[in-house]
Parts: sequence; structure tokens; C-alpha cells
Amino acid sequence: MRRSLALLLIAIAPPSLAQTAPDFPRKSGYIIQLTSSQFASGLGEYLVPPLTRAFRKTGMRYEGGPGAAYAATVETGSDVGRWYGAGDDARWLYERFVTVGLSPAEVDVEPGGKLSPAFAVTVTLVTPNEDRVDELDCLIALATRELAARYRPTGHVRVKGGSCARKE
Repeated sequence: MRRSLALLLIAIAPPSLAQTAPDFPRKSGYIIQLTSSQFASGLGEYLVPPLTRAFRKTGMRYEGGPGAAYAATVETGSDVGRWYGAGDDARWLYERFVTVGLSPAEVDVEPGGKLSPAFAVTVTLVTPNEDRVDELDCLIALATRELAARYRPTGHVRVKGGSCARKE
């Protein structure tokens, strides 16, 4: 009975908040800025849900319109691939990246464009399939956790995403 009660309390508890840096704007509102190509291609349908889940764990709150203090951006991509290893162990792999950024909302940031986010975290992963949605979701979550934990008003941090590699 006690165990059932404990499991029930854990199940209904609010999600634990991510570790945040002292300067991280935890209680602030944010919007998500997508590029026109992300929106038009339908990529936003794959980017927005994991980004909002990850930001919810930081303590920031989503505001779907004007008035938000911050804008979150997400950019993804991969190289064309290359051979890793030699002989029978050689495998064709891709280096995939996800960059999550956070800027004051009044700054119009275009991911990959002329104006980059005020603070961003790029996570990279070497993978045999650059289109895996589970790895994408994990990389977005990892980049957002690292953004909250390492936040400063400006800068760019790079992190290895090996923990997001598919389990074989």
C-alpha cells in the first residue's frame, strides 16, 4: 500500500526543473522563433514539441504572442557524411547538430543567418542516420538543458551529444 501511494505521488508530481545558471531567466516568458523555411517545410512540427517540453523543465513559460521577454530559436543540420573506421569496421556516418538559442525577444534572430542568438548551445552527434526523430528530440532536450545550466547573457557553447545516440 505504501509503495502504491509513493508511486502515485511520484506520478502526479510536477516535472522536476532543470539545473539553471544563476543568470538564467527562469521565471520569464518566451516565444519560439522559427525561420520561414522551417515553418514552410513542416520542420517546425518536429522542432516545436520537444523544444517546448524542454523549456517547460527550465521554469520559463511559453507566451504565444507579443510581450514575451525572450525568444528561443532552434537550428538543425548535418554534414554529408563520411567514412569512420577502416576495413571491415568502416561505417558511413553523419555528424548531426542542433543549436538552441535564447535572446531578448526584441532582437529578430534568424537561425543560421546574419544575427545569431545572444546565447546558444550546439550539440553534435555522430550517427548512422541523420533523420532519426528520437535522436533529434534528445539533442533538442540536451541543448536546452545545457543552455539553462550554462546560461550567460552572451556566448556560444558546444557539447558532445553521445548520450543521444541510438541504442543498438
